[in-house]
Amino acid sequence: MRSEEEGKRVIKVAAICGSLRKSSFNRGILRAAMKMCSETIIEGIEMENIDITELPMINVDLVVNGEFPPIVEEFRRKIREADAIFFASPEYNYSVTPLLKNAIDWASRPPNAWADKPAAIVSVEGSGKCGQYHLRQIGVFLDIHFINKPEFFLNGVEPPKNLIIMVT
Repeated sequence: MRSEEEGKRVIKVAAICGSLRKSSFNRGILRAAMKMCSETIIEGIEMENIDITELPMINVDLVVNGEFPPIVEEFRRKIREADAIFFASPEYNYSVTPLLKNAIDWASRPPNAWADKPAAIVSVEGSGKCGQYHLRQIGVFLDIHFINKPEFFLNGVEPPKNLIIMVT
């Protein structure tokens, strides 16, 4: 996609938060990334928050005559139109949150809206890395192409002496 004014390529990134909490650390890190993009600190990237909190729980009975509910179709359209995906999500029981898994499942229904999308993951962590690893496993099946390195985990549990970012 090109900006008509400047003739430069603009990469559209769909930002998805896996937390319901309005003041979640993961939502905060998405807001910071979106702010950096909008203030042209990172030129050529437009990041849009894609709200998944109102999606109904996946239920194929809601698909009528081959059509998804309007809110689901709008979500799927935004994923299809994005050039890349940026996930920020906490870890629940060594996995992704139910909210995020629900959104992933809706967009994976044929035709798979995730197919061939590059993606990145960030987590504000307290207990481990398993949620990111599980999301990567899901992505393999759905043809999501995750950036493998660096991994980004922000320690959100211990009070910072300095800002500590674990990049592995």
